[in-house]
Amino acid sequence: MSVATETYADCLVACQQCAVDCLTCFQEMSGKDTMNDCPACCVECAAACQFCASLMAVDSDFAAKACALCADICQWCADACDEHSNSHCKTCAESCRKCVESCRAMAA
Repeated sequence: MSVATETYADCLVACQQCAVDCLTCFQEMSGKDTMNDCPACCVECAAACQFCASLMAVDSDFAAKACALCADICQWCADACDEHSNSHCKTCAESCRKCVESCRAMAA
């Protein structure tokens, strides 16, 4: 597998996992008091990751631009979720950070 193909595959998997972890965090945090953008950021982040993965799956010419935006949204979500001590928030933040790294590599 070439480096480009591996980067592409890693990003696709990272986006899919991040979407799952964000939706899990949203479900766990929904209706609870919060000190920041969590869980609202989780919904937006999951949507961005799903959109990005969809564009990569069809080898869209816009995939790199979507990855750049997805990285920004994932960073915002990671920062918000990291402020919480819940395990689902920590899992979400970690998944978001992995997605940021993968998406930035794809966008480069």
